Amino acid sequence: MKNLRSRPYHAGFLITPEKQLSLFCLLWFCYFAANLGRLSYIAAMIEIISRQGFSAAEAGLVGTGFFVCYGAGQIVSGYIGDRLPPSRVVFAGLFCTALANLTMGFMHTSKMMLVIWCFNGVFQSVLWPPILRIIVEYYPERWRNKACVNISTTYPAATLFAYAACAGILLLFSWRVVFFSFSLLIFTSAALWAVVFKKMERCRTVPYSEAEEAMDTAHPALSKNPGKLPFAALALICGALTAQGALRDGLMTWVPSYMAGSFNLQSSAAILSAGALPVINLAGIYTCQFLFRFIKDEVRTSFYLFCVSTLSVLALKFFGPSHLVIALSAFAVISACMMGVNMMLVSFVPTHFSRLGMVSFLSGLTNSMVYLGSSLSTYSIGAVADAFGWNVLLLVLAALALLSALLCLAASPSWLAFVKRQG
Repeated sequence: MKNLRSRPYHAGFLITPEKQLSLFCLLWFCYFAANLGRLSYIAAMIEIISRQGFSAAEAGLVGTGFFVCYGAGQIVSGYIGDRLPPSRVVFAGLFCTALANLTMGFMHTSKMMLVIWCFNGVFQSVLWPPILRIIVEYYPERWRNKACVNISTTYPAATLFAYAACAGILLLFSWRVVFFSFSLLIFTSAALWAVVFKKMERCRTVPYSEAEEAMDTAHPALSKNPGKLPFAALALICGALTAQGALRDGLMTWVPSYMAGSFNLQSSAAILSAGALPVINLAGIYTCQFLFRFIKDEVRTSFYLFCVSTLSVLALKFFGPSHLVIALSAFAVISACMMGVNMMLVSFVPTHFSRLGMVSFLSGLTNSMVYLGSSLSTYSIGAVADAFGWNVLLLVLAALALLSALLCLAASPSWLAFVKRQG
């Protein structure tokens, strides 16, 4: 059997058709559990601030440390993800994430939490690139986007579960139990991955066929000439993704604090209200998929989503403080649009580089830009909110969303030309 790592990725049934659903369910559950490993701190943060006496800036710095390490780790993990067996990388990431969450439950100071959560950022960074590589290697080309759309539901589903579970746990126990409970679930997913994925690997068919080799030679411009990469479009996309990270993770991290401060809600009620947003996100993901089918351009689809987000941030600024429903709706629309942008630019865009064997690297690169924005914003949003208030902050975020829309609009022609060259 030929070595897949010595060649670009290829379409074809690398997993037998009857096992495709089972493999996807395994990928979905494990990535769902992995997302819980990063959301545990965000969900419990408002209670940690209250019980441990941390300032908003101190608490935000822990999240910033995670995002910095996650974003930096994505570049490295994307590179090694094209070379190491993805099964081992995913297991290591899940196991170490569980261990970090377990350790977090014993911490008492913000400095120690920062250290542990930085390590967790590194562990989390190795998960998405090999998972996307598995999707590209094990599924035919016509199923890849569908698999990416469906696996994108793990984040809103995990967010819903994290906030709901956290709110329930805080009514009965301390915030430490949140980390203990989530770590147990992630340990379970790691064990399941180790056992089940090994069985899935035995269900592969021949990984490389003569038909696929002929298909590669039919596209010499791409398979032989890396200079044809759309560097200008990728640079603009990376800029837009940096803003997307700020809007998705930076803004959404502070939803419970905003709700508690604006409407005098208790910690558990504020967390639960934020946890309702992912229900709309799930519908938003499939709405974005429908929009993409109509537009047939990942980058232009992202342009429209950023435009909607700009209007939603402005609605939150002018009407949110006095209307609970409008505030929740605006947060929900912003979050759903950012999930759609993430799906377009982090999940769909890298699959176009399969013949270059760069799916893992490109997914790591694009995802690192998201978390660069997250790391810059999680701390700064808390600091700006403390210093100037939410009104000024929301105007800045609206301008950021509009700038991102313009970046996507500028990148679209170059990106479409690259896609058309693939035939």
